[in-house]
Amino acid sequence: MRLIFSVLILLLPALIPAWAQAACTGTDLRTTTTPQDRSWIDARIADAPFAEGNHWIAQRGDRRIHVIGTMHLNDPRLDAITARLEPVLAAADTLLLEITPEDEAELQSRLGKTPELIFITQGPSLIDRLPAEDWATLSGMAQKHGIPGWMAAKMRPWFLAMSMSVPPCLRGSKASKLGLDKRLQQQANTANIPMLSLEDPMPLLQAFNEDSLDEQLRQMQLSLSLMGQGADEFVTLTHSYFEQTTWRYLAMVERRFYQNSAYEEDEARQLWDETMDLMLVRRNAAWIPVIEATEGNNLVVAVGTLHLPGKTGVLNLLKQQGYSLTRATF
Repeated sequence: MRLIFSVLILLLPALIPAWAQAACTGTDLRTTTTPQDRSWIDARIADAPFAEGNHWIAQRGDRRIHVIGTMHLNDPRLDAITARLEPVLAAADTLLLEITPEDEAELQSRLGKTPELIFITQGPSLIDRLPAEDWATLSGMAQKHGIPGWMAAKMRPWFLAMSMSVPPCLRGSKASKLGLDKRLQQQANTANIPMLSLEDPMPLLQAFNEDSLDEQLRQMQLSLSLMGQGADEFVTLTHSYFEQTTWRYLAMVERRFYQNSAYEEDEARQLWDETMDLMLVRRNAAWIPVIEATEGNNLVVAVGTLHLPGKTGVLNLLKQQGYSLTRATF
């Protein structure tokens, strides 16, 4: 499975936990799009079901599922949203998450026993595998993200890209509260609401290593020129999230990837499709049987907001299972 390192850097802040929101400043990249870009984006999402909205209710008979699109980054604007969602969670039989705190701790333990999944444990490190100029660029980026060069040299390329997916302005924040998913976990703990993981993330991590290290390095070299735009991407992502239009944001990212890509056009489109299949399509489909098998008529499903929209999104997949969908207050 080939991955787009530059696109992972743009997408993973919407999909994995980060530290906490801090004083990040940057340009909202939506203000820089041309009329041609906007037309392309409009056409790309024109037929996408549920393209807007971070809170939907799926109803089938007596079964009621609140589907909430989360942001895994902290932001003061989440305070009011968390308060509005508190009665929703208090009435739930179960809170379903991408991964529960207990399973996340277990994952860290498993990774400690299989370091070869995320680190180069045999053979030359990245220092020896990359040309000196590329390594200098990459190690400089890593250091800006608080990753020492000696550590970056031992990281597998996908893991290094993931570790640099959060802009440096977020590094080291001491804020105690994090993203919406963490806030909902805290509410569930307080109300004694059971929590359930939608997936075991280990197969996803293993899929990141399906390509050889040489192929991962080739892609990283091609993507070096596209890295380092984290603050602007973060600002654009957060504004899009609170405007409940992250599907449009993703289409903008796709447009920019094709325009700026160092890959040939056919390979760029193939890489994009493969990454979306791995990160969104397959996972969304695998979650539906878990949701359906969960006992109770009042469920809350809280997942990264990019998992909600589109033909292969969680909302449309629930509709195909016979649920009616209604947009709710967020």
